[in-house]
Amino acid sequence: MLKNLLKSVGKKLMGDNHFLKRAVSRKYQNGHYLKAFFLELYLLPIRNILQGPHDCVKQYNFANSEAYYREIHQLMHIAQIQDIEMLLIGSQTGGGYVMIDDLPGGIAYSFGIGGDVSWDKDMAGRGYDVFMYDHTIDRLPENNPRFHWSKLGISDGSAKDNSLKTLEELISRNGHEEQRNMILKMDVEGAEWGFLEATDSELLDKFDQIAFELHWMNDAQYYHRIPRAIRKLNETHQLVHIHPVNCGYYISKGGHTFCNQIEVCYARRGKYSFSMDYDVNLPLIIDRQNWPGVPIPDVKLGKWNQDMGRGDDDITSMSIVLHL
Repeated sequence: MLKNLLKSVGKKLMGDNHFLKRAVSRKYQNGHYLKAFFLELYLLPIRNILQGPHDCVKQYNFANSEAYYREIHQLMHIAQIQDIEMLLIGSQTGGGYVMIDDLPGGIAYSFGIGGDVSWDKDMAGRGYDVFMYDHTIDRLPENNPRFHWSKLGISDGSAKDNSLKTLEELISRNGHEEQRNMILKMDVEGAEWGFLEATDSELLDKFDQIAFELHWMNDAQYYHRIPRAIRKLNETHQLVHIHPVNCGYYISKGGHTFCNQIEVCYARRGKYSFSMDYDVNLPLIIDRQNWPGVPIPDVKLGKWNQDMGRGDDDITSMSIVLHL
């Protein structure tokens, strides 16, 4: 009885708060593991006593209709690049981006750095000058002669914030107005949707490949924005890869799994040839878990291009699975 009581109290004090743990681990991901551990010991009991163990789930409304998921599935059909292989750029132990093996060097833009420059370092080693932007950090965790960092974030043009700039402003500042065949990588915690809505298609067409981490795919607040942004991106680029992020929420519907966060790669339609008849099975062998140190496997999207079944289940009553 005493054992069960202690276990219950311990669970209350130190019960899972996946979002807090993720934030702490990101803050100290450069090796300060003891600091992260003791910060969790200090913060978790306070948070769990004040808020309870499941409040993080209540912050999200997953009442998206089946029509939404059908539209997303149709808009995000994966094509196969003709005669070119795919490869992983960035960290080989989680968090890299699968891209097309056509990276001859040139100019790359990277938004959202945090404490991980593995993608940027890999691109620099392939002959790219990497123009890096993140207004949430004070310095890069590692320097490189090909790194060009500014403490600025991406803007959709509507915010009156001097720390945020539009892509058009940054390209002009760097003298890249006439540059083509560039590469873009963006992980900006949801700001990508405003960026896509505001950025001119002709500007997007300057980039041969675009790698995103897309956020809030299951959040009803983005119900109308996400399909509109993806339709715009599809005008100039074709989706060639999806990798589910193995932390956060995912929901199953019609025989497919829809993750709240996904990594994607898009290729410019004007440059590459595609096969739309692609029997892809995700994740690929070259994919890596985003959080390899946690005993949670990658989400299996399986035969993504297969038709979405109709089924009788109601999306609002389905189980929502929390990863990390």
